[in-house]
Amino acid sequence: MKRRSLAPLIVGTTLLPAMQATAQPAPTVVRVALLDVSALMPRGAGADWPGQGPGWNGGMMGWGPGSRWRGGGRGFGPGMMGMGMMSVRPDHGDAKTGPLRFEVTNWSRSVLHEMLIVAVDHPDSPLPYDSGTGRVPEDQVRVLGDTGDMQPNASATVDVTLQPGAYLLLCNLPGHYAAGMVAPFMVTR
Repeated sequence: MKRRSLAPLIVGTTLLPAMQATAQPAPTVVRVALLDVSALMPRGAGADWPGQGPGWNGGMMGWGPGSRWRGGGRGFGPGMMGMGMMSVRPDHGDAKTGPLRFEVTNWSRSVLHEMLIVAVDHPDSPLPYDSGTGRVPEDQVRVLGDTGDMQPNASATVDVTLQPGAYLLLCNLPGHYAAGMVAPFMVTR
């Protein structure tokens, strides 16, 4: 009786998965900055603002600890939301279809942010918005990726494979979408 070696079988089953793993393209990396006014202020600016004291935070939409930036003697609070004082800034606004890696950094010094990837028919189409909660109802849109809540100065990665089409990158924490935290993103063939 002739003996057969198991070596070709072992080599074939070991190399096939390794060859398949290396055949997939590397994801396209999109770096995204989540910004608000606190990210743009110099550190320590105005820590001694009269009446506020160290560690003052003007509320959810405030300027953060110790801000000296006070427009005409009035602090900026929720009224600044419509002024685009927050933003989502991808390093490029489009990519080819296939695996994408969004490397997201919350550059804020004092405010939580998040980033959702939402599929849309057209980037200028309005999303449903609940003014009572200050949020886009996530059960009424197609969310394809989410960083979850990100602490100030935190980073997160979202890996997705997107088909050709239009998408929005947005922060859906209360008031942030209305404050300008949205950016269009296109995927092409």
